[in-house]
Amino acid sequence: MPSFKNQKYFQIALYVFLTAAAIILFTVLCLHLKEAGAFIGRITAVFSPFIYGFIIAYLVNPIMKKFEKHVLRFPESFRWGDKLRRPLSVTMGMIVFLLILAIVVGLVIPQVASSFKDLQAKITDYVAAAQKLADDFVRDFPLFNGQYENLSEFLDVNEISTDLQSVIAQFSNLLGSAADYVISYGTKFVVEVKNLLIGFIAAVYMLLAKERLISKLKKFLAAVLNKRHYVNLIYLLRFTDKTVGGFIYGKIIDSIIIGILTFIVMSITKMPFPLLISVIVGITNIIPFFGPFIGAIPSAFIVFIADPGMTIWFLLMILIIQLMDGNIIGPKILGDSTGLTSLAVLVSITIAGGLFGFAGMILGVPAAAVLCALTRQKTDAILRAKKASENAEDYLHHLPERDYDNEPIFLDKNEPVPDRFDLPHGENKTE
Repeated sequence: MPSFKNQKYFQIALYVFLTAAAIILFTVLCLHLKEAGAFIGRITAVFSPFIYGFIIAYLVNPIMKKFEKHVLRFPESFRWGDKLRRPLSVTMGMIVFLLILAIVVGLVIPQVASSFKDLQAKITDYVAAAQKLADDFVRDFPLFNGQYENLSEFLDVNEISTDLQSVIAQFSNLLGSAADYVISYGTKFVVEVKNLLIGFIAAVYMLLAKERLISKLKKFLAAVLNKRHYVNLIYLLRFTDKTVGGFIYGKIIDSIIIGILTFIVMSITKMPFPLLISVIVGITNIIPFFGPFIGAIPSAFIVFIADPGMTIWFLLMILIIQLMDGNIIGPKILGDSTGLTSLAVLVSITIAGGLFGFAGMILGVPAAAVLCALTRQKTDAILRAKKASENAEDYLHHLPERDYDNEPIFLDKNEPVPDRFDLPHGENKTE
């Protein structure tokens, strides 16, 4: 009995301490937001090798498990099979992961950089060609009856302040700034090579000792939590891993397919800069909902200044590919992995993207899916306790209309609650 009391008081003290620490931490963050951001940045920089390691291990883990289950199946008579299976699986998984990186770095990135430099070098010629096309269109357009010699005259006469030449020239400057940023970021990336190498080593150790690390974490959680909270937390972590992991892996595969399709179609139709634009479309496609728009707008402008006649065909191609992705490719790969409505996806991407940038736009949807699943389960549990329906459609018309001209908005104390408020579980609505 004393040990039970001590454990109970320890848990109470732990909860009080964690609550007080959370309140103090939140207060400090609000009062010193800038300093807190700098401090978090320094902490992140210190732990970045292990963050890299965790990300690499998380991405390699499914590949490693495939090798363990389907490739490295040693006969039972081979006594070293169990000891060699995990190291060999980790090695093969890392080789596959590094091969993919090598293909991206060795083949795609140099070609993209070459296309980017070519675009920047020829931007003046593209601007002149686009300006001439716009001038010819304005001069020969039947409704204008030849009253305008060029686009500038049309804009001036109609008091339109936008100058296409200026807009495209600004885009040229933007390309130059983007190139400088890429170079600057590449320099910073070189600085991170050491952390990345340490991350690879840490990932190998994490994968080799995966079960041992997980068992120690579970042991710690079992020590500080009661049995019910421990079990619920483990189930929550498994569900989060299933939702987030499935979404990320599916999105990566889906985006690779979209990028390859874009490259094939652009190469066949002789559209300009197929590799550069395919990489842009593929990367931005990882972002749910907004991704196709984020990738299509700058890509369409690049096509326009390089070959204006291809712009409409490019937009039509993007539309068809995205329709295929939304109705055929995406559902086949992802399925209903999130269970979120379009509005929920939009809200989650907007909020998470505003708070955490690009990473938030990618992880916001699976994170929202986890929160919505928890909310839905809790809501259903409360409704079951009240013996009310868990079907959302039952609540659409379950209350009678109220005559607000003759009746108060709220129920009077003596006015009974309508019978149809308490819908029994599983009962269909009645009008």
